[in-house]
Amino acid sequence: MRAQIEELTTLIGDLVELARDDPMTHVVEAVDLAEVLDRAVARVRRRATGITFDVTGQPWWVVGEPAGLERAITNLLDNAAKWSPREGTVTVRLADGVLTVDDEGTGIAPADLPHVFDRFYRSQESRSMPGSGLGLSIVRQVAVRHSGTVVASASPAGGARLTLWLPGYDRPLGPKVPTGARSPGRA
Repeated sequence: MRAQIEELTTLIGDLVELARDDPMTHVVEAVDLAEVLDRAVARVRRRATGITFDVTGQPWWVVGEPAGLERAITNLLDNAAKWSPREGTVTVRLADGVLTVDDEGTGIAPADLPHVFDRFYRSQESRSMPGSGLGLSIVRQVAVRHSGTVVASASPAGGARLTLWLPGYDRPLGPKVPTGARSPGRA
């Protein structure tokens, strides 16, 4: 029950932030995205008991807001678990700042792809399922706030693939934050 109260409190905060015209000030720090991923996976595993999570992550350090990053990753994992069949597998990979989450669900219809990150958007198939249509919008907002991107596509497993890219570093940041973050695959 405590975990559900915490989730609801976080969701209310995210909703309020999404509704604000002017962005709030956020405290940023060096964050190990692999550690954030581990915490998010542990949280989602408690709720999605019938789903297997196949997770591999390499260290990736970003300058960002830990709570927002964890919320975004949790939303990606929750979404994949929601769409995966019972006893399905969600495959999660973190390498060079690219977090890829693949599910074994039905995938995202081509007509829905341009809208999945819009606030309150719910595909025809999702309207009978739990959810508010805010989860992926929050992911996009966090990605943009951290100078990253998020895209949806088809997974080789047959379901959806959601890919979050965040600029950062493959080793911990020292006392002085570097001025240029590596951008894998970017000019």
